[in-house]
Amino acid sequence: MGHQNELSVLQFAPTAGVTISEFGEIRGGEAFDLLQLLNTGHSGSLSTLHATSARQGLARFTSCVLQSGVDLPYRAVKTNVGDSVNVVVHLERRPGRRFVSEVVEIHGYDPDRDEYNYGFIFDCHKELV
Repeated sequence: MGHQNELSVLQFAPTAGVTISEFGEIRGGEAFDLLQLLNTGHSGSLSTLHATSARQGLARFTSCVLQSGVDLPYRAVKTNVGDSVNVVVHLERRPGRRFVSEVVEIHGYDPDRDEYNYGFIFDCHKELV
C-alpha cells in the first residue's frame, strides 16, 4: 500500500467509527499521519517498524515523524509520541522463529531531561541472567 493510500485510510478511520486500526510498516512520513490518528483518542492501533530494541523503535518512530515534512517543534513531537504510544513490543529473530524479547510501557516524555519515561514490562535479556 503506497503512502497516499495509507494517508487516505488514516484520514477516513476516525469518521468511520473504526475501533481498531492496523497498519503496515512505518518507514517515513506516514508516521506523522499515524501519530495524528493516535492523538485523536482512537485506541487500539497497531503498526510495525524495524529497530534493534523496543526503545530504539520508539526513537525511530519519533525520527520518522520528525522527517515527515510537517513543521512541528522537536519537543512537541516527542511529547505527542510520549502521550500517544502506550506500549512498544520488540521481536527478535532466531533461526526458524521470532520471539518477544522486550515489552516497554511508555509513561510520557520529560522535556527537561529530553527522554521518554518508560518501564520494562518484559525483558528477555534480564530474564536470562
